[in-house]
Amino acid sequence: MFRHIAMFRWVEGVTEAQIGEVGEALYALPAVIPEIRSYRFGSDLGLGEHNFDFAIVADFDDIEDFRTYRDNPDHRAVSRSVIGPLISDRAAVQFDAGERPDDPTAPPEGV
Repeated sequence: MFRHIAMFRWVEGVTEAQIGEVGEALYALPAVIPEIRSYRFGSDLGLGEHNFDFAIVADFDDIEDFRTYRDNPDHRAVSRSVIGPLISDRAAVQFDAGERPDDPTAPPEGV
C-alpha cells in the first residue's frame, strides 16, 4: 500500500464555510478516481501549537495509482480552484505503508 499525506495551513480569514467547501470537494473525489483505496481528511483538533490546520490521508495500491490521482483533472481542479486560494503553507509526504496482515503494529520493512 502506498500512502500520501498532505497538510495545509490556511491563510488568515478562511471561514468555516470555505473549509466546508473544501470538504465537499474532497468528498467527491473517490467517486471519480477509482484508484483511491482509502481517503480521509479533516481539520486539526488544535491539540498542538504548531500543527497544520487541515490534513488529507490517501491510500493507493501503488505509486502508479497515486500518480493517476495526482494528475487527474478533477483532483487538479480541486487543488487549484478550491484549496489553492486558501492555503498559506503546504507539506506533503508519500511513503510505502506496506501490508502487515499478520501484525498490524509491526513497522514496515526497512524502518
